[in-house]
Amino acid sequence: MRLVKLTVVLLATVGLTSLWYVATHTEIPTIPIGRVGATMNLAYVRFVGRCSRSPSYDPRSGTLSFWIADDSGEIRVSCYGSETRALIEGHRVPALGDEIAVAGTLRVAEDFDTLTVDVPEHLIVSRVDPVDRVIGRIELTDQYQRVRVRGEVRDVREPYQGLTLITLRDSSGAIDVAVSEDLVALSGVTPIIGIGDSVEVVAAVSRYRDTPQLVPASSADLVQLDHPVSIASEQFIGDLSRRDIGRWFTVIGAITRMGRFSSGSQLILDDGTGAITVLLWQDVYDALPVAEKLGPGVQIEVTGEIDWYRGELEIVPEADGVTVVE
Repeated sequence: MRLVKLTVVLLATVGLTSLWYVATHTEIPTIPIGRVGATMNLAYVRFVGRCSRSPSYDPRSGTLSFWIADDSGEIRVSCYGSETRALIEGHRVPALGDEIAVAGTLRVAEDFDTLTVDVPEHLIVSRVDPVDRVIGRIELTDQYQRVRVRGEVRDVREPYQGLTLITLRDSSGAIDVAVSEDLVALSGVTPIIGIGDSVEVVAAVSRYRDTPQLVPASSADLVQLDHPVSIASEQFIGDLSRRDIGRWFTVIGAITRMGRFSSGSQLILDDGTGAITVLLWQDVYDALPVAEKLGPGVQIEVTGEIDWYRGELEIVPEADGVTVVE
């Protein structure tokens, strides 16, 4: 009996050792996401692709989720508890646009497939260096590209709980920076940014409907600058053209005519080189500190966006974009 027991223990040890060796030395199969099927349920597989959605994180449960996409499809990846902590502490949480190689246990359901990360070391994240861009040159075709922009904060709003949108502008255009509650929780840093601050942002280009947005990998990627960023350059009115539509400029001239329409007011501004319509929407006009001073012959400085309406250029300022030149 003693011999039998020793033999059983020996066989069990050999078996476990063999399983360990196979598990650690067998290459994990890499498959296209689009080939996932019902027969693969609970298979241990590997995907290679790009992080296609920003991660979500629940600090209470320790659940971390993100999406990976390749040319064939997209799937959600999740991890829990100690695996999540290891990824956060190791600064290996993927962000939108990152290249990813991830292995885990596949769970196939009729309506929803997921991959669960069981070993943190089986998630490899590669993040490229950002490229410097002006805001007006960022397009939908830049989706997932990491960029570095500098601008002035023109608006901060919360369209719904858990998401803050920061509108950043330079002289070439404006763009929203999306900072989610999950991003702040993962970063451990709450960005303190207000309207009028000049900031530098490193982020990936995302898409909201038909508009580019910026999504940082960390709230620490929003950095306040100690010098102002110009949102408009001074220009003679006569030098403006259709090429400048969407850009911001500062023009100085005399009011030659004023008029009202259903949604606001219009001023005709002349600087000697040309004339341009200044469009003041009603809410902007009502908020103008100098509204009572405006009239024919008054010299004003206007900073705003160049637009085109019925074959003519317009400049459209915000409430702080009109001042009287004394």
